[in-house]
Amino acid sequence: MRAELQNKNVILYRRVSTTDQKLNGNSLSTQNNNLRDFARNNGMNVVREYMEDFSAKNFNRPEFRKLEGYVKKNEGKVDYILITNWDRFSRNIGDGLNVIYSMKALGVEINCTESWIDYNDPSHVLILSVYLAGPEVENNIKSQKVKVNMRQGLKEGRWNRSQPIGYIKGRDPSNPNRPLMQIDPIKGPLVAELFREFSSGVYSQSELLKMPKYKSLKLSKSNLSRFLKNVLYAGKIRVPAHKEEQEVLVDALHEPLINYETFQMVQYQLEQRSRIRCKPSKFNKELPLRGHLDCPKCGGNLTGSRSTGKSGKRYYYYHCNTKNGCNVRFKVKDVHDAFDSLMKDLSPPAEVLELFRLIMEDHYQDAEKTKYATIKSVQNKINSLEERKGKLLDKLLDNVVSNQVYSEKTAILDNEITELRIQLEGLGDYQNDLEEYVEFGTFLLENIYELYRRADVKTKQKVLSSILEEKLTFMGKKYRTPKFKEAFSYIYLNISKLEKKSIKKGDPLSKVSSNVARRGIEPLLPG
Repeated sequence: MRAELQNKNVILYRRVSTTDQKLNGNSLSTQNNNLRDFARNNGMNVVREYMEDFSAKNFNRPEFRKLEGYVKKNEGKVDYILITNWDRFSRNIGDGLNVIYSMKALGVEINCTESWIDYNDPSHVLILSVYLAGPEVENNIKSQKVKVNMRQGLKEGRWNRSQPIGYIKGRDPSNPNRPLMQIDPIKGPLVAELFREFSSGVYSQSELLKMPKYKSLKLSKSNLSRFLKNVLYAGKIRVPAHKEEQEVLVDALHEPLINYETFQMVQYQLEQRSRIRCKPSKFNKELPLRGHLDCPKCGGNLTGSRSTGKSGKRYYYYHCNTKNGCNVRFKVKDVHDAFDSLMKDLSPPAEVLELFRLIMEDHYQDAEKTKYATIKSVQNKINSLEERKGKLLDKLLDNVVSNQVYSEKTAILDNEITELRIQLEGLGDYQNDLEEYVEFGTFLLENIYELYRRADVKTKQKVLSSILEEKLTFMGKKYRTPKFKEAFSYIYLNISKLEKKSIKKGDPLSKVSSNVARRGIEPLLPG
């Protein structure tokens, strides 16, 4: 028994982490027994006890904050704060010493039953520093090892951080003892579809966010760009630079949701749209072809502008950059009349329209599998919430919960159910939508010129981006033979090749439909 401790008022503080309990046996009950035995054997009066499961990296711990508050309110009534080991108190030497001396200023001594400090000994500062530095050094070593191991895992192609949207936790089939994220069966296909649709250049980020089918991904304006720049979806892992090692891109072990080519197309679209945002004047209803014309003389880009005649009448022209010494200039009417003639020629024959109709049906049914799965998932969530409401009502009737708790919890559940029902309603009835979808798509394909002629300038830009592989070259009276995107070429320029592809009896339509676009003019095809 320590005579100086007899009849002293003491607070017992114990802290633990899950790892401590598993590896070291430092359970709260073990500490509790040790502290109480020490206090009883030394005749101390236990005035308060605090225990918590919280990190010791700093003192932002709920129970310790309560302990500090009690000491300050009862200044002069507490003599000691007891702990079993210094690593239970702090794993940061600087913070630990600050708290020890702030408590000492209040007349309270913090001490350890297993490694007692004599504060009257001048060398106590050195001894105390050693005790507090040990846990901090141990933490730093562990942290360094974790970082090295995680970096090595990234180099090996194993993603060891939180899973991005579209993936869930899983195990490596070749080594079940090692984690390897797997594709989320519900959200994974949606993520892949979103990437493909954006890569087509038809939809903007804002338009994708408004689509009901993507609501379950819970994307926002602020995080969609980061989402689209995440190379993990293409089966790659970016290992950041470290010390003398440069940043590298390695092949991942997890299954990709999209191919790398699609990912690169997405990055291209992001870059292009970023440039467009810096030039809002590009969307001028009088100059819809601006950005899609190049100069027949120097090969540069044709821009457009307005000039005012002597009478005050305004005239519009497409022209090259005079700063580069090129004086090519065309009247808007000549350029637009020639383009109208070009668009009128894009009228597919009946047999191609019929084949296109069949392809759309085939692709629609394939694409809607993801939506059917989403509907099923949302409905299951609604059923689960309804079941929870039922159980909550049973608890109310059995007097397990109060009316207030029942009302609060029910209101939360009702809000969640309402949001899910709105989401479900937005997904629509796809069986009934199929015929309307196909009819609308074939109508647009058959009447693409009318679509372009009647559309606003923004939609005209989308049409042009959807069908043109390269910019148009106007030769003064007509256009040089344009180069369409591959999908459009198959329909309009390679009809004879398409017709030569025989459809063997019993073959799946997808073997032929793979030769036609899976994405194109909004909103003909799913991405």
